[in-house]
Amino acid sequence: MKFVVKVSGKLLTPNEELLPRAVWELLAEGAQVVVVHGGGPQLSEVLQKMGKVPQFVDGLRVTPKEEMDVIEMVLSGLLNKMLVSAFLRLGIPACGISGRDAFFLRGERYVVEKNGQAIDLGRVGDVVQVDPRILHALWAHGFVPVVSPVCGDSEWQALNVNADWVAAHIARSLQAEYLVFFSDVPGVLRDPEDRDSLIATLTLVEMERLVAEGRIHGGMVPKLQALLRILRGRVREVFISEGSEVVHLPELCRGGRLSGTRIVLEGSEDGDVA
Repeated sequence: MKFVVKVSGKLLTPNEELLPRAVWELLAEGAQVVVVHGGGPQLSEVLQKMGKVPQFVDGLRVTPKEEMDVIEMVLSGLLNKMLVSAFLRLGIPACGISGRDAFFLRGERYVVEKNGQAIDLGRVGDVVQVDPRILHALWAHGFVPVVSPVCGDSEWQALNVNADWVAAHIARSLQAEYLVFFSDVPGVLRDPEDRDSLIATLTLVEMERLVAEGRIHGGMVPKLQALLRILRGRVREVFISEGSEVVHLPELCRGGRLSGTRIVLEGSEDGDVA
């Protein structure tokens, strides 16, 4: 059973224990796990200290060429190794990689169009090709891959890719049974200002409508865009949950569910997608 788990940068702390313990339980159940992490708040903090003002378009961080080195250092260096260390402290042999390792994730520049005008986001990209051999090699030797969302373009120069998109592409490539997003919100909300407006089950048609109507804002936009793609792949179940729900992650191996938003196809009774 394959799990792709994406954790928001908002949940990453130097003393993280809940996620490693949940992954340890998954491994004990015989699962194969890939962890993908973000790092938005940490990036903003570092860039602001450098006198830079973070800018976002549709939830995507504008990435000027001159900032890409800093972004890669924070994501693939500081945060990736911080999370790897959390796994190692619990005795889990984790290995940190980015999309620029071993021809893993190749991307291309991503351009947003608004009102017929193309908006240049700089070194922002999207994944166009996944070579999962490095994941299978790490699994074969008992390692848990911990993935930074920095990918390579056609010349294998760095691109800043939204971590939700990276997780979705990896899950699709692996045909994972579970793709789980942990964030600082309980799931998809009908009203972003009301945490009690949680949508427990969201179909493909409903998701497309919410995005088209502009009722989804901020970081949830690229997350749902990724899911609109992945639900046409071969992932059995997709959940968007609050970080505290990570302790219940192993229950999925035993037929359980997570609190949050469960993504299903219109008319699907069991939530499987093909």
